[in-house]
Amino acid sequence: MIFATGMSFTTINMTPDPTKNYIFVNNQWMPIQEIDCGQPLSRNCEVQLPDGSIHQVYDTNSFSSPKKTGSEVPFEL
Repeated sequence: MIFATGMSFTTINMTPDPTKNYIFVNNQWMPIQEIDCGQPLSRNCEVQLPDGSIHQVYDTNSFSSPKKTGSEVPFEL
């Protein structure tokens, strides 16, 4: 008897969820509510957590999808 196991668990969903963004905290992706970063200019969009730490915002749970902004100030969560 031969069994085959699918590899669907190894793929990452790269389709942006319009209600979520992501930050990378403690070596793992953390979903957050969608952040309106304003006009997507040359700066990386960042958020500041209640503990004071600042993290870059991504559209998906991938380093290849950073959100851009014109703001110099991190957005607060």
